[in-house]
Amino acid sequence: MPDPLRVLIVDDERLARRSVRSALDDVEDAAVAGEAGGVDAAAEQIHTSEPDVVLLDVQMRGETGFDLLDRLDAPVQVIFVTAHDEYAVRAFEVNALDYLLKPVDPDRLAEALQRTRTAETALPEDDATDPEGFRYDDLFFYEDGRRPRFIQVREIICIEAAGNYTELYVADGTTALTSTTLSTWTDRLPDAHFARIHRSTIVNVERVATVEQGDGRTYSVHVEGRDDPLSMSRRRARALRDRLA
Repeated sequence: MPDPLRVLIVDDERLARRSVRSALDDVEDAAVAGEAGGVDAAAEQIHTSEPDVVLLDVQMRGETGFDLLDRLDAPVQVIFVTAHDEYAVRAFEVNALDYLLKPVDPDRLAEALQRTRTAETALPEDDATDPEGFRYDDLFFYEDGRRPRFIQVREIICIEAAGNYTELYVADGTTALTSTTLSTWTDRLPDAHFARIHRSTIVNVERVATVEQGDGRTYSVHVEGRDDPLSMSRRRARALRDRLA
């Protein structure tokens, strides 16, 4: 059994540190290596105790978590824990493993810490590992040169194949073109909320308004935020009707 991950909590608010420590109590194979209320104390603890991972607040009094990273001589495994989602893009630019919003959910924290172990043990040439599955409330980073952003899984209305790409339709009216295949999306999205209704379409069942039977063996699926219905086969319709019943 691997040794517990040694975690350093960095936050300028004592109650916030206590909240993160409480969330860690529910995570197996993780132990608090220390706490720091600012950049100076955190830099000293990282130097002396060499934690496996740092749970780092972004905005602290008069300084930021990025100031800490600028002072370190060697890279560290960092998971940002903050109430400020506007720093998300910059967090991933400095190779943060994850970006958690307060209050911290223990299950999300456990998933983030598991990525720490994966990063420690994965071989550089190992590109065949299966991608991790998403939870319905997860955020994932969509890197667009024009407007990088985070998209919440629950906000995806549907996903359609677009040649060698897939296009995500999001509840805010935007779309996102990705190189992820439809089969990979099927494997990663939570089965309780997403269904493949066509060989080229996945739908968020929570976003389905109505299902109408058409001529022949096809059905029309009307979803929130889209005027044009999606096509569905009879075979897939039976499965989807059972889930919406």
